[in-house]
Amino acid sequence: MASGRTFLPAGVRTQLIGAAVLWLVGASILLVRGVGYVHGGSWPAWVLAIGLVIGVLKARVLLDGVATKAVARIRHRGRASFFGFFSARSWALLAVMMGGGILLRRLVVHPGVIGAGILGAVYIGVGTALLLADRTFWLAVFRPAAVPDPEDSTELASGLD
Repeated sequence: MASGRTFLPAGVRTQLIGAAVLWLVGASILLVRGVGYVHGGSWPAWVLAIGLVIGVLKARVLLDGVATKAVARIRHRGRASFFGFFSARSWALLAVMMGGGILLRRLVVHPGVIGAGILGAVYIGVGTALLLADRTFWLAVFRPAAVPDPEDSTELASGLD
């Protein structure tokens, strides 16, 4: 039975800031861990470069679109529950990814071995991707017209030029 009350109600701007901060925190954690894995060993600079390239590509191919859809979701919802800025599916995916990262660190990767360099590159890549795509949320906070609505194909087409 729905009571019509919302848990932790928040406006659109507050939800956008929450999403932006969450992505920023996630990116920071991954980048610090990734650099720690790469820096802790005698990994060549190309490991760092691979991570950065992975990040830029992942941001452009995947996360920019995910962030744009999340912004549209928040705008469409209007004033709503603060933690609803991401869908239940997105929160579940986040939990699976975090669990997978923890599992990899615990079972496979030990500092100073090849797995640490690979995991470091992956963490740097994903952290870089999150950091780059996070700009979509911050643009929506400070310049709302700068983020196109994915439902409007004309805005998306002009934004790809």
